[in-house]
Amino acid sequence: MKAFVTGATGYIGSHIVERLLEQGHEVRALARKTSDLSHLNTTGAEIVFGDIEGYDSLVSAVDGIDVVFHAAARVMPGWGVWEDFERETVKGTENMLKASAEAGVSRFVYISSSTVLGEASYGETPADESTTPELTTFKYDTFYDHAKLQGEKLSLDYHKQGKLPVTVVRPSMVYGPGWDLLCDRCYRQLSPPIVVWPGRSNPRTAIVYVTDVADCIILAATSDKAVGEIYNIAPTEVIWFRDWADAFMLAMGGRKYQTSIPYSVAYFWCALMEGWARLRRQKDIPYLTRSGIRFLKQGMHIDGSKARKELGWEPKVSLEEGTRLYVQWRRQQKKK
Repeated sequence: MKAFVTGATGYIGSHIVERLLEQGHEVRALARKTSDLSHLNTTGAEIVFGDIEGYDSLVSAVDGIDVVFHAAARVMPGWGVWEDFERETVKGTENMLKASAEAGVSRFVYISSSTVLGEASYGETPADESTTPELTTFKYDTFYDHAKLQGEKLSLDYHKQGKLPVTVVRPSMVYGPGWDLLCDRCYRQLSPPIVVWPGRSNPRTAIVYVTDVADCIILAATSDKAVGEIYNIAPTEVIWFRDWADAFMLAMGGRKYQTSIPYSVAYFWCALMEGWARLRRQKDIPYLTRSGIRFLKQGMHIDGSKARKELGWEPKVSLEEGTRLYVQWRRQQKKK
């Protein structure tokens, strides 16, 4: 198989590149000229320069490709303006679909997110692939979710119209080395001698180690059953957030003294941090946000059994092993 990976310098995309190469596939990776290529250069993938926002740069890039893995998107949940998400995630996906269809690609894998389910994933019953997304608000902290959902619809429309065989995969909470958005914040929050929680929060989480996610995506790309289908990528059992945090703390050297403050106080503090960041016109997501603090109240309850039944996927990395690998990687980065 000759694969094409967008977002190859990003978190999930880079792991897809690595796993494909390990399995003996040819890989062509799309990167911007301004991207940090230090890791991608070590993989042995063929690198082509282009931008999903510029259609003309994509046509020749996908020539001769069997499967496109579209992992590129604006990944700044809870921060930013809609125009950026629309341009990068929605229009970028449309450009990739058009170029892939024109090139006669045999499979297009759209890498979405379980966050597209919105409020439908908060309840006692886990949300599966038949669950209708419930994104009832349209504001800064749901822009990422809305953009990903629009990308899904565009991709599935291409399939329904017979333009391109499409598969949609929805990774849930992904963690592992290199993922600053979740792991870096948790590492910093769990590092002090005293760990402070907002209220008594301990939500369900659908957390999966990044190599398990990449393996599931590749299985979906190479299965005939997966054409025209959606797959949630979620663990086999309910994982409570504090169980993951406990594994994290043990990997860091042992349990910590834990206490809590009222949820309203934590929410107000996050609002202050966001306000200060906006006054400074900060482009990066603040360390703490109201979107993040709300997750610790709502959680994410996802049913990933379809991928196991139809694709034969099973997550291999335990919480203990996954957190140990992340902490080990994090400490190696500090020594460099």
